[in-house]
Amino acid sequence: MESKYMIQKNKVVTRANQQSISSESDSLKINVFTSSSCTFCNDALTAAKKVAKKFHHFDFPIEVIETSVEEQPEIIEALNVVALPLIRIGGAQIIGLPTVEEIELMLHRNVVSGKD
Repeated sequence: MESKYMIQKNKVVTRANQQSISSESDSLKINVFTSSSCTFCNDALTAAKKVAKKFHHFDFPIEVIETSVEEQPEIIEALNVVALPLIRIGGAQIIGLPTVEEIELMLHRNVVSGKD
């Protein structure tokens, strides 16, 4: 069975190209910014994937995009990253290790508000 949620690794998301990325598909995007030295980044990525998988059951496509700040250092300044992991959905963000429920709430608020 093919999954409807998508995971892309190390995709550049900066202010300059954020608009074009947002219009690539009809799916909502959970951007997870990581680093190899980050203790909680893998757990945050796993939580984001769990949310995407859960929403897949409701025919609501969620795209999880992992971006390594080590490979894309310009993102740190462009998005004013102060700590990792950082999860962004639209204009909202969670700094640190979120629970699945916190990501779901942020996603729900993004859908209700209609913001990309």
